[in-house]
Amino acid sequence: MPERGQVDETALLQQAQKGDTDAFGRLYELYSPPVFRFLFAHLDSPLDAEDLTEEVFLRAWQALPGYRMRGIPFTGFLFRVARNALYDHYRRTRKRADDPGLDHDLVDDLQPDPAQSLPAHLERRELRRVLAKLREDYRTVLVLRFLVGLSPEETAQAMERSAGAVRVLQHRALAAVRKLLEEQEWEA
Repeated sequence: MPERGQVDETALLQQAQKGDTDAFGRLYELYSPPVFRFLFAHLDSPLDAEDLTEEVFLRAWQALPGYRMRGIPFTGFLFRVARNALYDHYRRTRKRADDPGLDHDLVDDLQPDPAQSLPAHLERRELRRVLAKLREDYRTVLVLRFLVGLSPEETAQAMERSAGAVRVLQHRALAAVRKLLEEQEWEA
């Protein structure tokens, strides 16, 4: 995620809302990688994730004139659009949203230290397997918080929940990860 101090997100948003495609292009450059990572964590195909990323930004561009900040960060708005686009994709492809599978290198394009709160010994392959076994809302909260790097407040906005509910969901999701890892250790 871009650092807040590096970019004046508010100025870019205001310019984009006035139809400035260059400003929206800058927002795309800043936020398309984390949106892609979020979508790729839920889809089987990087091509589908790329297509859906484009769709997310098209929808965001179309919705931008009606977007009002009112304390809602743009990232929360954008990831809500991404989540809704993902659900629409599931409906279109008749794919079960609760078991989308993760047979790809989910974590290869991550930020340097994406999952500090996940157990340190969790390797990428294990992470893919564990995420694939989680409920969709657990997977979403972990991906948004640790792989994308959103704050609890931004994650709450994206998931249409309160920040407190996101913290509880995150706690439960991490507990589910620990339980799955313990079960794997027993099987080994």
